[in-house]
Amino acid sequence: MLCTLLLFTAAPAWSQVEHHFIDVTEQVGLSADLIGPRIARCCFVDLNADGQPDAVLDRTRVFLNLPVEIDEANPLPDGSLVVGRMFVEVMQTGLPDLGRAGGVTAFADINNDGLADAIVARYVDANNPKWNDDGGRTAWYPGNGDGTFGAARHIAAATAASASSIAVGDVDRDGRVDLWLGNWYLSYGGSYEGFDNDLLIQAGWESGNEKDPIFWSWLRSPIPSDGCVFTEAEDAAGRPTYGSMIAQLDGSGWPELLELNYGRRWNRCLTYQPEELLPAAPWGDVAPAIGFDGDAIRHGRYPEWLKERAKTDARFDRPDELPFRANGNTFDCSVSDIDNDGDFDIFVSEIAHGWAGESSDRSRFLINQLSDTGAMNFEYDPRRSVDRIPPAPDDPTTPFNWNQGDLFAELADMDLDGRVDLLLSSGDYPDNQRLRYYHGEPDGTFVDVTSAVGLDHDGSQQISLADINGDGALDILVGQTFNRYSAEQRAGRQPQLRVFLNQPPAHRHSLLLRLHGNPDGEEEGTASNRDGLGAIVRVTIDGQVMSRQVIGVGGHAGKQRDFVAHFGLGPNKHVETVKIIWPDSSATEQTFETVAAGSYVVEQGSDVLTPLD
Repeated sequence: MLCTLLLFTAAPAWSQVEHHFIDVTEQVGLSADLIGPRIARCCFVDLNADGQPDAVLDRTRVFLNLPVEIDEANPLPDGSLVVGRMFVEVMQTGLPDLGRAGGVTAFADINNDGLADAIVARYVDANNPKWNDDGGRTAWYPGNGDGTFGAARHIAAATAASASSIAVGDVDRDGRVDLWLGNWYLSYGGSYEGFDNDLLIQAGWESGNEKDPIFWSWLRSPIPSDGCVFTEAEDAAGRPTYGSMIAQLDGSGWPELLELNYGRRWNRCLTYQPEELLPAAPWGDVAPAIGFDGDAIRHGRYPEWLKERAKTDARFDRPDELPFRANGNTFDCSVSDIDNDGDFDIFVSEIAHGWAGESSDRSRFLINQLSDTGAMNFEYDPRRSVDRIPPAPDDPTTPFNWNQGDLFAELADMDLDGRVDLLLSSGDYPDNQRLRYYHGEPDGTFVDVTSAVGLDHDGSQQISLADINGDGALDILVGQTFNRYSAEQRAGRQPQLRVFLNQPPAHRHSLLLRLHGNPDGEEEGTASNRDGLGAIVRVTIDGQVMSRQVIGVGGHAGKQRDFVAHFGLGPNKHVETVKIIWPDSSATEQTFETVAAGSYVVEQGSDVLTPLD
């Protein structure tokens, strides 16, 4: 159900205001000439605890975000803007060179010392006889606070598996972040079965070895697929997971575990159900009941034109798929409150192809009905479609192939009008796959304004958001590859990572909060992880409430963004209240009144908002 979003309706419509992005890649020191071409994986994260987002490229290359003198050291070519920041590479980081060995990295404060650590989940393809085992296994690397890291601390509880994703959050609300690792196929091409995913709960130091990170221990929590045998009827065993996320969705205060699956398999949503399930396995999959496992089209039929072609080319002779293979290739998702009703909605990004037929799921918004019905349930409204499919021919036997390579997605208020927008990063196919910006409209729909705001980036890959220059607007870091491009499409070009500086309308303001939890919680039930992951922040303006959740790390291939809660305020220069629900076992609440627009650090338990320099 679409609703009218009333926030800041007195402001001009989007098309009447100036909003654009500027490519500042060269100005901030990240041009292809300096860092090399073809960077697919990238993220923003504060590695040196200065409150500024640094960058990690190609999973393990670290670039610190450092100030430069405002003396035309890095102006745009026309001299119209000086960024004032430069990304400088740290040459000896202590992180492994993953090369082509495979693996996923993410960054968060594992040991609550105020410094970002590295998590490296290794891709172990042991069932592939051609795989070369370099001995690397899943581990975490303590951060030193200068872009370098200490020696690997092996996580013995992690399965030696084909790791494809990392989510970080405090699942048991004990003040320590946990890991939700997504694993892929047992043997790609040889079986439909995937490895079980890994829910790794931090147990802290082993007794007698306090403060020595070598003895930091983890426990693997049982999940519903453990011990199940794959069958086509139930598909109850491990599935090929490409994305994982930890997020609060049902209003209980306990987070859900999202499992995003490839191979047109059902997605999962695991909820904590200690009173209904055995204590040894307190997680249950509710995805089929809440509309998260896949869309409603499940017949598995291939299109008529493909069947016609199969009459003369046996390669296309495919039987229609069973229900377990009539869903999506879900790569990524993003969580936010897109309709400002207080609960959290999801956008899922899918790879889909014309040849796969209509039962292959497409990228879509899933709107949570919790605030209306009191129960978590997700619905899709076709008026929010982001499909780019050309018109089908009248004759169903005429070949009609297309691709939507939607690899990554982020929900955020990019133009500071108080409504959430969508950044959709599409690549890996040659038919106009690119970074797209869908603007959230007052009627609840989303309009593609990519060209109008100056974003021109095809072959788009991983994206990350952060405010790199301190103006309160979220900027974009995005990778690029030319996978499956023709020689003609590649001619004279090389794929290049880009940094797009956000230039919202000058009369609009924002509120950006970097939360620091207190892991030592003086009272029982008040310990929160230092990064504030899992916190919910609600801001009130003119009696209307906007809600954000600090997720940080989660989605496909180690996707992460800066760990902040960010709100566009439109023309408003202050908010009436800011309410923070900390991610501790008591869901401790903290409220600030009459807060001016700006960027702040919030320490749990402190009544002071410290401006972020």
